[in-house]
Amino acid sequence: MNTPYKTLIIDDEALARERLKKLLSPFANQIDLLGEARNGNQAIEMIENLKPDLIFLDIQMPGKSGFEVLQEIKHQPIVIFCTAHDDYALQAFETSSIDYLLKPVKEDRLEKSIEKLHLFKTDTKQIELENFLSKQLKQIAKKEISSIPVKIADRVIFVALNEISHFTAEDKYVSIHTSSGKEYVIDHSLNYLEGKLNENFVRIQRSCIVNISYIKEIKRYMGGRYVLKLKNCTASKIISGRNYQEQIKNLMMF
Repeated sequence: MNTPYKTLIIDDEALARERLKKLLSPFANQIDLLGEARNGNQAIEMIENLKPDLIFLDIQMPGKSGFEVLQEIKHQPIVIFCTAHDDYALQAFETSSIDYLLKPVKEDRLEKSIEKLHLFKTDTKQIELENFLSKQLKQIAKKEISSIPVKIADRVIFVALNEISHFTAEDKYVSIHTSSGKEYVIDHSLNYLEGKLNENFVRIQRSCIVNISYIKEIKRYMGGRYVLKLKNCTASKIISGRNYQEQIKNLMMF
């Protein structure tokens, strides 16, 4: 008999945790539930201490997001994301996840996720797993956009990506900034855009995504941050976030 996967549920919503536990109960021979975490910080502590084989991970949580949890842990379990948002699918499949479940999680959909775990049982199926993940990523990547629709009064204009120097977020609003200095407000979140934009666009702080084609200069700043000067008509200067050092360093590598 195969050893069940030592498993953690990580979600800030009590009802979501209870629902998932109930749905997992028929799989007791495959899933050994070790416990639950209610936020990102607690998740990191439990993962490092209990070293689970598998985690069901929410994305938007207090303290740290699911992605931030994965960046900080040393022990790397298999990940199945469980979230109410479909905006993060592309980013999720770039991690060690094998599936992306939308809440409320459905019984038949969870069963398919459990079936995918069998791909880890033998080394001979590792290629099969990699092929599966590659197909998933390509399917999502096809949704990438080449322009962004902007509603202005009774008309819609389309702003080409190559004209956009950066995106910024403030409160509930996201603005497009073009190289010519124009600014448009759109309804989409930065998280949504991050999953749709091509590789020319990099998030450098919580509230800003930059088109690397418009970066003129990167200069060190205090606290492990950087100042990016853009070659748009306003010569915008943007300070990176402390948690985005790796992204900035990658930009400076040849």
